[in-house]
Amino acid sequence: MSAFTLNEDQTMLAESARKYASRGYGEAVRGASLAHPHGCVPARWREFAEFGWLGLPLPEEHGGMGGSLADVCVLAEELGRALVVEPWLPCGVLAAGLLADAAGAAVRAEWLPALAAGAKRVAFAVWEPGSRFAMGRVATRAQRTDDAYVLDGVKELVLGAPGADALLVSARHAGATCLFLVEQGTPGMVVREHALFDGARAAHVRLDGAKVAAVARLGEGDMAAAIERAVDRATVAHCAQTVGAMARAHEITLDYLKTRKQFGRALAGNQVLQHRLVDQFVALEEGRALVRAAAHDCAGASDEARLRVAAAKAHVAQSARSAWEESVQMHGAIGMTDEYVIGQYVKHLAAAHMLFGDADAHLERIAAIEDERHVGRVMQSQPERCASRP
Repeated sequence: MSAFTLNEDQTMLAESARKYASRGYGEAVRGASLAHPHGCVPARWREFAEFGWLGLPLPEEHGGMGGSLADVCVLAEELGRALVVEPWLPCGVLAAGLLADAAGAAVRAEWLPALAAGAKRVAFAVWEPGSRFAMGRVATRAQRTDDAYVLDGVKELVLGAPGADALLVSARHAGATCLFLVEQGTPGMVVREHALFDGARAAHVRLDGAKVAAVARLGEGDMAAAIERAVDRATVAHCAQTVGAMARAHEITLDYLKTRKQFGRALAGNQVLQHRLVDQFVALEEGRALVRAAAHDCAGASDEARLRVAAAKAHVAQSARSAWEESVQMHGAIGMTDEYVIGQYVKHLAAAHMLFGDADAHLERIAAIEDERHVGRVMQSQPERCASRP
C-alpha cells in the first residue's frame, strides 16, 4: 500500500477520533483544560488512555499498541483539527517514545505501562536558551559523584512539563550527551510554568545542583542520535497535527465566505478570494503528502529520512503562517477574536509554525545535511587528496 493512502485500521482510527472530537470535545471541554494549571484535566488524560491514544506509540509488551509513526500521524491530524490542547504529543509521543527507546528493562517495566494507562506522564527537556531548536547545543552539565549525578543548567520551552511526573533531561557528561530521568520534586530542580501563545502549557526549568541516583541515567554512551530520532518523530507528528488545524481553518474560512455577503453577493463569488483559497488548499495537501512520506521513512536514521523530516517541517511551517494570515484577512477583524472560532485556530497556527523549529531552522538543517553528504562523497572519491589536506 502507498505511503500516501490510509489502510483500514488507520481509517477507523481517524473516524473514531473525529467522532470523539465532534461529540465529546466541545468548547467547554477544551476551555477546562486551558484553564487548568497543568493544561490538562486529569480525567481527560485518563480518557485518552482508555481510547488507546497514549499507548499507540508504545511497545505491546509494556501495555502499548506498537503503532507506527504513520498511525501516530493519522491520530495527530485529527487532534489538530479539533485543536486538542492536552499535551498528547509532547508527553505521549515525544517523551514516552524516547523513554521506550533509551531506558533499560527495569525502567521500561516500571514506567511504560503507567504511561500507556495514563497513570503517569513524562516530558522531555531538550531545548536551551539560545539553542534555536538545535538539539546538539547542550550546555546543561552532569557531574558524577560516587553513586549519583549532579545536574546544572537551564531548559526552555519544556512542552507538557506542568503536571508531568518526571522530566527526561539531556545533559553533557565526559564529552557525551546523556539522558536522565528526573522526577518532579527533586531538590535543585525548579519548574516555572507558563502558557504559550495558543494557551498550551510549557515550562522553564532550572537545574541547580539537582542530584539524581546513578540509575536515573538512561542508556549507555552518547544518546545524541536517539534524541535526534525521537525529536524527528515528534516533529513529523507535530506537522500532521498542524496540517489538521490548517485543514479545519480552511473549511471554516470557506464556510464564512459562502455566507458573508457584500453588495448583495457572497464573498465566495470573488475570483481573487477563490484563487487564494485554492492556493491555501494546495499548500495543505502538499504538507499532508510530505508528512506521510516523512512518517513512512522516519524509522531509520539515514540522511534521506532526516531530509524528509526537515522538508516536511519547513513546508508546513511556511504554510501554517500563510494559513493564519489568510484566515485573518478573509475574516476581517473577527478573525483576531477568541469569541469566533477561527481566532483560536489563528493562535494555534501562529504558535505551531515556530514549535519544533521554524522554516528557516529546517532549511538550514537541509543545507547542513547536504553539505555533510557532499563532503562524504568527496572523501570517498578522492581519499588521497582529502588525506593530504591539513
